[in-house]
Amino acid sequence: MFLDQELKDIQEAKNRLAVCSDLRRQLVHIEVRSIWGKGHRVLSNLTLGLVVAEQILGLLRERKRKN
Repeated sequence: MFLDQELKDIQEAKNRLAVCSDLRRQLVHIEVRSIWGKGHRVLSNLTLGLVVAEQILGLLRERKRKN
């Protein structure tokens, strides 16, 4: 009887640990996706900014040539 209770306690602790591990893994996955999304947005905005800067420089060069 004593060993049966010990085994039951160990199995319950193991199940709790499995649930905690799964929740932690899901949380890490969510955080990684969030970081990746932010990084992707930053790179996208940077690319857009460079395109706009190139267009502005091109317009300024054309304007300088005309004068």
